[in-house]
Amino acid sequence: MNTETTKIKSLLKTLSRIHSSLNIEEVLENSLREIVNLIGSETGSIWEIDEKKQELFFRSIIGTAAPVLKNKRLKIGEGIAGMVAATGKSLIINDVKKSKQWKEEFDRESDFKTKNLLNFPLTSGEKVIGVIQLLNKKEGFTNQDLRLLSILGAPISIALENAKLYTRIKKIFKETSLSLATAIEKRDPYTGGHTKRVLTYSSIIGKSLGLADAELEQLELSAILHDIGKIGIPDAILRKKELLNEEERKIIEKHPLIGAEIVMEIEGMEKILGGIKYHHERCNGSGYPEGLSCNKIPLFAKIIAVADVFDALTTERPYKKAMSFEEALIYLWEKKGTEFWPPAIKALKEELNSQVLQYI
Repeated sequence: MNTETTKIKSLLKTLSRIHSSLNIEEVLENSLREIVNLIGSETGSIWEIDEKKQELFFRSIIGTAAPVLKNKRLKIGEGIAGMVAATGKSLIINDVKKSKQWKEEFDRESDFKTKNLLNFPLTSGEKVIGVIQLLNKKEGFTNQDLRLLSILGAPISIALENAKLYTRIKKIFKETSLSLATAIEKRDPYTGGHTKRVLTYSSIIGKSLGLADAELEQLELSAILHDIGKIGIPDAILRKKELLNEEERKIIEKHPLIGAEIVMEIEGMEKILGGIKYHHERCNGSGYPEGLSCNKIPLFAKIIAVADVFDALTTERPYKKAMSFEEALIYLWEKKGTEFWPPAIKALKEELNSQVLQYI
């Protein structure tokens, strides 16, 4: 099989993957890997334009330098990728030492040696939305490489636009959910700001435990909606200043089930359901609604349980004074393994500090 035939097969394979996958992040990374293999470069990246800041950032980057460079940014017009973003014109440089635009600091920081590169603009209509950058092709980049990228550019641009749209939709959904939860929370005058604080504590714990970005997003949404079931609890119980009696306690203990019933009606929310339904379960089986043991309580629920109780302990109520953060952490630690999941308490204890708390 000759080289051109192989390239056409690889090209069709790449186009097929872009078309068939619904995971945008996966599409971009896999497309980038296919392009690197197809063109024969050592590594590559897809830059995206942050329109608000007028900067480029790495939407996808592969290779040994990725961990060091993934958070780097360029102003539009700065560096070679920035210049291509500004002009909308592709650019081949087969000796970076001869380019005044080359940012040598990238190599210094990553211990990577760039010899040559190709930059290709990704567009939506007349607007540049990103740049594909390929580095280090052994025999140097050619116009044929640009022609191949011109074929792949359109579907990758669409994938990038979809990724941007998806990010905006997720942000709007999260903000709307938080507004809804806050509105429900206002029915209870004694829990103002509870949802935002539980969200903050849960996020701190999740990050400390090393949750992947997608899991962290799901955890945060679960934390936002953990008390949404209180919409079904009478005001007389929510607003009561005294401790609840046994009958009232049984009614308020229904709110996780009510919340789960609300959320399970929404397609795509299955992964956050456990955090809402089971955040009042306890490791020793003394919790509700099902009396689950620790190994059966979903991860999100175990995290939110610690965040939820920590906030309840550290805020004042008509029937109790607020504990200090130190006192609350001691209380939780004394109940580790019996009521609360130890790794979540440990993560909160290690990560909480005055620098974080000043924003709560």
